[in-house]
Amino acid sequence: MRGFNAFTAGLIFAVAATPFRLPLRLSADPARHSQAEQSAAFQNGLLALKENRLESALEEFTRAEREHPADGRVRNFRGIALMRLGRNSEAAAEYREAIRLDPHSADAYRNLGFLEWSEGESADARADLGRALAISPDDSFAHYYLGRALLDAGDHAKALDQLELTRNLWPEDASFFIRAAESEIKIGREEEARKTIHRAASLSPTLPQSARIAETLVEVHEFGAAIALLRSVVAQRGPESARWAQFDMALAHLSAGEYAAAADDADRYMKSIPRGEGASEEAAAWSVIGVARARESRPDASIEAFRNAVRLDPRVEEYWLNLTRELMDVRRFPDAVAAAQDALAANPNSYALRLRLGAAYLSAGRYPEAENAFRELVTAGDPLPTSYVGLAQVLLRTGRAEDAVAVLRSAENKLGATFLILYFEGIALERAAELPAAVAAYRKALQLNPKSAEAHFGLGKAQLSLGQVKESIAELNASLSLNPESQPTRRLLSQAYRRAGDNAKAASFAQPAEEEQTIAAPDLLGDFIAPDWKLPPEIPKAR
Repeated sequence: MRGFNAFTAGLIFAVAATPFRLPLRLSADPARHSQAEQSAAFQNGLLALKENRLESALEEFTRAEREHPADGRVRNFRGIALMRLGRNSEAAAEYREAIRLDPHSADAYRNLGFLEWSEGESADARADLGRALAISPDDSFAHYYLGRALLDAGDHAKALDQLELTRNLWPEDASFFIRAAESEIKIGREEEARKTIHRAASLSPTLPQSARIAETLVEVHEFGAAIALLRSVVAQRGPESARWAQFDMALAHLSAGEYAAAADDADRYMKSIPRGEGASEEAAAWSVIGVARARESRPDASIEAFRNAVRLDPRVEEYWLNLTRELMDVRRFPDAVAAAQDALAANPNSYALRLRLGAAYLSAGRYPEAENAFRELVTAGDPLPTSYVGLAQVLLRTGRAEDAVAVLRSAENKLGATFLILYFEGIALERAAELPAAVAAYRKALQLNPKSAEAHFGLGKAQLSLGQVKESIAELNASLSLNPESQPTRRLLSQAYRRAGDNAKAASFAQPAEEEQTIAAPDLLGDFIAPDWKLPPEIPKAR
């Protein structure tokens, strides 16, 4: 049996909780070998483990434990046998005893960490796997399972750093590659996510996995691959059995900017719904068609589609938000107000719809109603800055700049400094003739969003009013580089260069006289909201 130690150094055991085979081995350090490892009982236990005779292995390791009760290595392998038998609480006790007997046993810490991870005890697993790595920094399996535990904890950057060290251990399992790709997306590693999700697609995914792969492909702008995957599912399963894939294909075409194809897919999806069933499904399809027609600049068709959606499922606030957005985009403000009121009648507790009603009143010039709508949200303790900004807009349009400043400063005190609050604070301070304070507010806004052409313009305008001509020219040029078509910026640059004595440049930026620039509206509308991605109905989405 003496030659058997060569086998134990790379011993492989199948563990049901893992998609591949996990090596749980004796220490590779000869100095850490013990007399117990040379005993017949211990070697017989190793052989039984190799042959998957688990009860025999446990008997032999128990015999070895009686012979060498102070040897942590025996306890460690007895824990392995117990875990293989599904007796996890006993296995954990053995691993802990092995650690007590030998605090430098990286294998016992790693095995305990793996057991804890497999039972969903992520925090304990992270701690014990970290201890294993402190003792044995090159333990690839400890790195791998620490990565998995960190992934479970949502610590995506650290998880991927650990997993990158052990790519050779990644299982040939689509669900793992999907999770890895989703984590890569969350931390901005889009190119790596693209490769990872294509790997998932190559591993014969199940139907639910196919849906998640297609959705992830869309997120990394691999629209063609997503559409091809979903089309293959529909072809294999048929349009009725794979209705969900037909719907997801519509969403993929929508994301790809192929709006006619998206509408056609949604229409085919509706036709596959059994008669008299699925009003909510039909409403979702009409919503996709509405977004597609809006993107095609076909407002009448878009509004009709959104009206069908809210008729079929009036409790979904997103459908009302889409309808009111399209009505406001085409300046049908009275219709937008009426739709928002109907929406709130169906969804009286919706924050988003109350905000939308305020925005519709504001756009329609119904300032008292808009002020009441926004104040109601502010008084209720709105955790977002939007209603404060909406209220400030009303106050500015009704000549109450000082009140607008007070509202925005209150929002900053309650919610912290955000770009939207600071930008409109700059506008309000400028209107209140508090120019140095306006300059300070615009500068703070630009620290949060240096790519805002509007904030650069506001800062340059305030600086010009203060006589800071050189600084104004720099800010206005920054604004123009971000928005080259802005005529107000060109006109103000012409004035700034003229005051700087550069008549040639002043002439190059001169623009025809125009009305005073109106205050830019905050984003109270947001983009259209597409329905959620679908999975086969019998299997819930695991995100």
